Amino acid sequence: SWVDDIELQHGIPDWDYEGTSIPEELVLVTQSRKELQQVMNSYVGIVRSDLRLKRAWNRLDILYQETERLFKTSKPSRELCELRNIINVAYLIMRQALERKESRGLHYTVDYQHPELNKGV
Repeated sequence: SWVDDIELQHGIPDWDYEGTSIPEELVLVTQSRKELQQVMNSYVGIVRSDLRLKRAWNRLDILYQETERLFKTSKPSRELCELRNIINVAYLIMRQALERKESRGLHYTVDYQHPELNKGV
């Protein structure tokens, strides 16, 4: 298989933590995760609107910037890496929801007409 043809890199140095600190405040990561969950539940739930999605996008942008600053100055932890991944997934969900101009599957929006709901009316 093609995997057998891949040459492994040798001599890769260990991760250098110099200039970073161990996040003494794990509460920052925990709180950011709770905030993200609240934003997604409140603004990006089953029924969505452009106004709610834009508000969620702005809140998510703040969380993203705070998390990136923490990531660049701290020794990476599983919790911090998970938070970064969750934020990226939230961005993808919101971007797709903002781009879709009709209700389809889990992308239900109140901002556009729904011809399938108006049949027979």
